[in-house]
Amino acid sequence: MTHEELLALLQGEAKSAGFRMDRNAWLVLCDVVELHRPSLIPDWVPTDKEFMCWCAHIYPCPTIQTIEKELL
Repeated sequence: MTHEELLALLQGEAKSAGFRMDRNAWLVLCDVVELHRPSLIPDWVPTDKEFMCWCAHIYPCPTIQTIEKELL
């Protein structure tokens, strides 16, 4: 799932105040996902991956992986 797809899913749940949390909790989770937005890895970093998270992990980082796992 791309970052944009995950964010759209969370925003959709916030609008419907769906299954496990109220609207504010969904919006807080959206903020967490925004903080973990992927960015391009500089050319000088030796990896075959394209994106990394601000928390210095290859995207998707453990935080995003956990959120996705719980949602799917």
